[in-house]
Amino acid sequence: MTQFTFHDENSAPQAALPTMDQAKQAFGFVPNLISGMANSPALAEGYLTLSGLYANSSLSPQEQQVALLAVSRYNGCDYCVAAHSMIADMAQVPAEAIAALRDDRPIDDPKLEALRTFTAKMVDKRGWLSEADIRDFLDAGFGMQQVGDVILAVGMKTLSNYFNHIAQTPLDEAMTQYAWERPAT
Repeated sequence: MTQFTFHDENSAPQAALPTMDQAKQAFGFVPNLISGMANSPALAEGYLTLSGLYANSSLSPQEQQVALLAVSRYNGCDYCVAAHSMIADMAQVPAEAIAALRDDRPIDDPKLEALRTFTAKMVDKRGWLSEADIRDFLDAGFGMQQVGDVILAVGMKTLSNYFNHIAQTPLDEAMTQYAWERPAT
Protein backbone atom coordinates (compact mmCIF):
# COMPACT_ATOMS: atom_id res chain seq x y z
CA MET A 1 0.00 0.00 0.00
CA THR A 2 1.22 3.47 -0.80
CA GLN A 3 2.23 5.25 2.37
CA PHE A 4 1.09 8.75 3.16
CA THR A 5 3.40 11.05 5.04
CA PHE A 6 1.92 12.41 8.24
CA HIS A 7 3.59 15.78 8.38
CA ASP A 8 4.72 18.02 11.18
CA GLU A 9 5.65 21.70 10.93
CA ASN A 10 9.13 20.77 9.66
CA SER A 11 8.11 18.43 6.83
CA ALA A 12 4.79 19.85 5.63
CA PRO A 13 4.48 21.70 2.35
CA GLN A 14 4.70 25.44 2.97
CA ALA A 15 1.11 25.92 1.76
CA ALA A 16 -0.18 23.55 4.47
CA LEU A 17 1.45 25.35 7.41
CA PRO A 18 -1.35 27.91 8.02
CA THR A 19 -3.93 25.11 8.12
CA MET A 20 -1.79 23.03 10.47
CA ASP A 21 -1.37 26.06 12.72
CA GLN A 22 -5.14 26.66 12.67
CA ALA A 23 -5.73 23.03 13.67
CA LYS A 24 -3.19 23.27 16.47
CA GLN A 25 -4.89 26.40 17.81
CA ALA A 26 -8.31 24.74 17.64
CA PHE A 27 -7.38 21.35 19.12
CA GLY A 28 -4.16 21.97 21.04
CA PHE A 29 -2.34 19.60 18.67
CA VAL A 30 -2.36 18.80 14.95
CA PRO A 31 -4.63 15.76 14.51
CA ASN A 32 -3.24 12.98 12.32
CA LEU A 33 -6.10 13.66 9.90
CA ILE A 34 -4.75 17.16 9.21
CA SER A 35 -1.10 16.12 9.23
CA GLY A 36 -1.96 13.53 6.57
CA MET A 37 -4.18 15.85 4.58
CA ALA A 38 -1.25 18.29 4.54
CA ASN A 39 0.03 16.26 1.57
CA SER A 40 -2.67 18.19 -0.30
CA PRO A 41 -2.76 21.65 1.28
CA ALA A 42 -6.01 22.40 -0.55
CA LEU A 43 -7.68 19.32 0.96
CA ALA A 44 -6.53 20.21 4.48
CA GLU A 45 -7.68 23.81 4.11
CA GLY A 46 -10.96 22.79 2.50
CA TYR A 47 -11.74 20.33 5.26
CA LEU A 48 -11.02 22.81 8.06
CA THR A 49 -12.99 25.52 6.25
CA LEU A 50 -16.01 23.23 5.92
CA SER A 51 -15.61 22.23 9.57
CA GLY A 52 -15.77 25.88 10.59
CA LEU A 53 -18.84 26.52 8.49
CA TYR A 54 -20.53 23.41 9.86
CA ALA A 55 -19.77 24.43 13.45
CA ASN A 56 -21.84 27.55 12.76
CA SER A 57 -24.73 25.65 11.17
CA SER A 58 -28.27 25.64 12.55
CA LEU A 59 -27.77 22.22 14.13
CA SER A 60 -26.92 22.20 17.84
CA PRO A 61 -23.46 20.93 18.82
CA GLN A 62 -25.06 17.63 19.87
CA GLU A 63 -26.99 17.33 16.61
CA GLN A 64 -23.85 18.13 14.62
CA GLN A 65 -22.02 15.22 16.21
CA VAL A 66 -24.96 12.86 15.65
CA ALA A 67 -24.91 13.66 11.94
CA LEU A 68 -21.11 13.38 11.68
CA LEU A 69 -21.11 10.06 13.54
CA ALA A 70 -23.94 8.74 11.36
CA VAL A 71 -21.99 9.51 8.17
CA SER A 72 -18.73 8.13 9.55
CA ARG A 73 -20.42 4.95 10.82
CA TYR A 74 -22.17 4.41 7.49
CA ASN A 75 -18.87 4.89 5.64
CA GLY A 76 -17.02 2.65 8.11
CA CYS A 77 -14.36 5.19 9.01
CA ASP A 78 -12.47 3.94 12.08
CA TYR A 79 -10.68 7.25 12.61
CA CYS A 80 -13.74 9.50 12.29
CA VAL A 81 -16.01 7.30 14.41
CA ALA A 82 -13.40 7.49 17.19
CA ALA A 83 -12.81 11.23 16.73
CA HIS A 84 -16.50 12.13 16.69
CA SER A 85 -17.28 9.79 19.58
CA MET A 86 -14.78 11.80 21.60
CA ILE A 87 -16.15 15.14 20.39
CA ALA A 88 -19.75 13.96 20.94
CA ASP A 89 -18.83 13.04 24.51
CA MET A 90 -17.35 16.52 24.97
CA ALA A 91 -20.53 18.04 23.46
CA GLN A 92 -22.59 16.11 26.05
CA VAL A 93 -24.32 13.80 23.61
CA PRO A 94 -25.80 11.10 25.87
CA ALA A 95 -23.53 8.06 26.17
CA GLU A 96 -26.40 5.80 25.08
CA ALA A 97 -26.83 7.82 21.88
CA ILE A 98 -23.10 7.61 21.12
CA ALA A 99 -23.18 3.84 21.68
CA ALA A 100 -26.24 3.50 19.44
CA LEU A 101 -24.54 5.49 16.67
CA ARG A 102 -21.38 3.38 16.91
CA ASP A 103 -23.47 0.17 16.81
CA ASP A 104 -25.78 1.40 14.02
CA ARG A 105 -28.92 0.97 16.07
CA PRO A 106 -31.77 3.35 16.89
CA ILE A 107 -31.27 6.19 19.37
CA ASP A 108 -33.87 6.43 22.14
CA ASP A 109 -34.34 10.19 21.65
CA PRO A 110 -36.86 10.50 18.77
CA LYS A 111 -35.45 13.74 17.36
CA LEU A 112 -31.85 12.50 17.38
CA GLU A 113 -33.04 9.21 15.87
CA ALA A 114 -34.78 11.12 13.07
CA LEU A 115 -31.50 12.96 12.42
CA ARG A 116 -29.49 9.71 12.44
CA THR A 117 -31.92 8.01 10.08
CA PHE A 118 -32.17 10.99 7.72
CA THR A 119 -28.39 11.36 7.56
CA ALA A 120 -27.84 7.66 6.88
CA LYS A 121 -30.51 7.74 4.15
CA MET A 122 -28.84 10.82 2.64
CA VAL A 123 -25.56 8.88 2.33
CA ASP A 124 -27.15 5.59 1.29
CA LYS A 125 -29.36 7.15 -1.39
CA ARG A 126 -26.68 9.67 -2.47
CA GLY A 127 -29.12 12.50 -1.96
CA TRP A 128 -32.00 10.92 -3.88
CA LEU A 129 -34.39 11.05 -0.93
CA SER A 130 -38.09 10.40 -1.27
CA GLU A 131 -40.74 12.89 -0.21
CA ALA A 132 -41.50 10.56 2.71
CA ASP A 133 -37.83 10.61 3.81
CA ILE A 134 -37.83 14.40 3.85
CA ARG A 135 -41.28 14.63 5.46
CA ASP A 136 -40.23 12.27 8.29
CA PHE A 137 -37.25 14.55 9.01
CA LEU A 138 -39.38 17.71 8.93
CA ASP A 139 -42.06 16.09 11.09
CA ALA A 140 -39.39 15.40 13.74
CA GLY A 141 -38.95 19.15 14.22
CA PHE A 142 -36.29 19.99 11.67
CA GLY A 143 -36.58 22.46 8.80
CA MET A 144 -35.21 22.94 5.33
CA GLN A 145 -32.15 24.73 6.74
CA GLN A 146 -31.27 21.57 8.64
CA VAL A 147 -31.70 19.54 5.43
CA GLY A 148 -28.95 21.72 3.94
CA ASP A 149 -26.84 21.41 7.07
CA VAL A 150 -27.02 17.61 6.86
CA ILE A 151 -25.85 17.85 3.23
CA LEU A 152 -22.90 19.93 4.48
CA ALA A 153 -22.13 17.25 7.11
CA VAL A 154 -22.20 14.52 4.46
CA GLY A 155 -19.87 16.47 2.19
CA MET A 156 -17.45 17.31 4.97
CA LYS A 157 -17.31 13.76 6.30
CA THR A 158 -16.98 12.26 2.84
CA LEU A 159 -13.72 14.20 2.47
CA SER A 160 -12.30 12.92 5.74
CA ASN A 161 -13.75 9.40 5.58
CA TYR A 162 -12.38 8.76 2.10
CA PHE A 163 -9.01 10.27 2.98
CA ASN A 164 -8.75 8.10 6.10
CA HIS A 165 -9.65 4.97 4.16
CA ILE A 166 -6.86 5.59 1.67
CA ALA A 167 -4.26 6.92 4.13
CA GLN A 168 -5.10 4.47 6.94
CA THR A 169 -4.79 7.38 9.35
CA PRO A 170 -3.63 6.24 12.78
CA LEU A 171 -5.66 7.34 15.79
CA ASP A 172 -4.33 10.23 17.79
CA GLU A 173 -3.44 9.39 21.38
CA ALA A 174 -6.32 11.58 22.64
CA MET A 175 -8.81 9.33 20.82
CA THR A 176 -7.58 5.88 21.80
CA GLN A 177 -10.24 5.31 24.45
CA TYR A 178 -12.84 5.86 21.71
CA ALA A 179 -11.27 3.42 19.24
CA TRP A 180 -13.75 1.72 16.91
CA GLU A 181 -13.35 -0.84 14.15
CA ARG A 182 -15.62 -1.28 11.18
CA PRO A 183 -17.52 -4.56 11.54
CA ALA A 184 -16.37 -7.33 9.22
CA THR A 185 -18.56 -7.75 6.19
